[in-house]
Amino acid sequence: MMSPRPIPADPEGLLRVAASTGLAHRVGECRHPVAVAGSSLLVERGTGRIVDRLDTVTSPGRVVGLRCRSRRASVCPACSALYKLDAYHLIAAGLHGGKDTPAQVADRPRLFVTVTAPSFGPVHLGPDRHGQPRPCHPRARRTPVHRSCGRWHPAADPAIGTPLDPTGYDYPGQVLFNAHVGLLWARFTTETRRGLAAAAGLPRAVAARQVRVVFAKVAEFQARGVVHLHAIVRLDGADGPFLAPAGWASVDLLDHAIHAAIRRVEVTTPASRRVPSRRLRWGRQVDVRPITRADGMSETVVARYVAKYATKAAETVGVDLGPIYCRACDGHGTHPTTTVLCHRCAGTGRRPGVSLRHLSGHARRLVDTCWWLGAQPGLSRLRLRRYAHTLGFRGHFATTSRRYSTTFTALRAERRHWMADRHAERAGVDPASVLVVDDWRYTGPGGGA
Repeated sequence: MMSPRPIPADPEGLLRVAASTGLAHRVGECRHPVAVAGSSLLVERGTGRIVDRLDTVTSPGRVVGLRCRSRRASVCPACSALYKLDAYHLIAAGLHGGKDTPAQVADRPRLFVTVTAPSFGPVHLGPDRHGQPRPCHPRARRTPVHRSCGRWHPAADPAIGTPLDPTGYDYPGQVLFNAHVGLLWARFTTETRRGLAAAAGLPRAVAARQVRVVFAKVAEFQARGVVHLHAIVRLDGADGPFLAPAGWASVDLLDHAIHAAIRRVEVTTPASRRVPSRRLRWGRQVDVRPITRADGMSETVVARYVAKYATKAAETVGVDLGPIYCRACDGHGTHPTTTVLCHRCAGTGRRPGVSLRHLSGHARRLVDTCWWLGAQPGLSRLRLRRYAHTLGFRGHFATTSRRYSTTFTALRAERRHWMADRHAERAGVDPASVLVVDDWRYTGPGGGA
């Protein structure tokens, strides 16, 4: 639950909270606060009179701690909880309206879609999706020993998701699938639009002037370390959520177009001297369900389900790392995180390396595969070494199409404005008559005394 006085995720809003509560030297529960020094003034617009002021020179701690704003729950639970709330409001607004999104979107054709990855080799199985125990690949007649298990793995068993036969598992295929999930999704949405036009018997250009396909999706890592996607797909009018789609656009037609698109979509990977080209497709496990006003697939249930994955990454597979792209191995990197050395270049005396010793055998094999594939000339554009910590997945974990609903930026701005108004009210002035003037400089990690 959000507190009555929500703590904003942006620096300006948090500084105003610190000033108004007298806790400028603290940062709450943020695990990795950032320290800044300077001042924040509440200035009257007409006269220039300073109504209120926060100055770290006179504050007890001499610095103000700002939230790290990390999305990942494994990095900072407090900041990720705030991000999850924003993700929920963003998703929910596209289902029942609000946040500058019309309530009419609740009446539009919309489906909850889950697309998965194909098999890259048999892996150990845990309980089913209902939590019921099940035997893990029981051996049948003529089944090779290395493709059978027969145990009943409990939910917390670390063997779940690991290959039955690591030597025969397609590690390159899995990493390449993760790297191309974004392209597969882009082609899926294109094919869905084409399928809608074909089902309606209209040219694509005509259908595009009558119906717009919008979506919100999140990526989830399965236990085996491969990504699958959960998405909300909705049909609007051509001009966005304020206009209804054409009368021929229905849930059944959308369902048919989605299933047809999933079957047709494929991506051909680049080839290199040591890695042949391959065709990637979605897996056979596909789940498409209508979103209802109540019951198990209600708007609230779906929004919560999607939002919970917005703060997760590869740590669900046991890979809790930051970027390990190595400047020594690949000196052309320009990202700020390319200041570390990889585990192979550690011990040179220049910088500490990133240790992979705590990873399981399966997780480390996936990271090593990213590193190996990233060195192949034909695959360099995939930047697999840069994304080895996400097992090759290069996209955002939570994304929406244009005009689905609001944005994270708008939600943060709304929270910032709300806090600024409360600050002005406590100072005894009209919020519309004052202006906030900030002057801050970074002083280092940590929230001060």
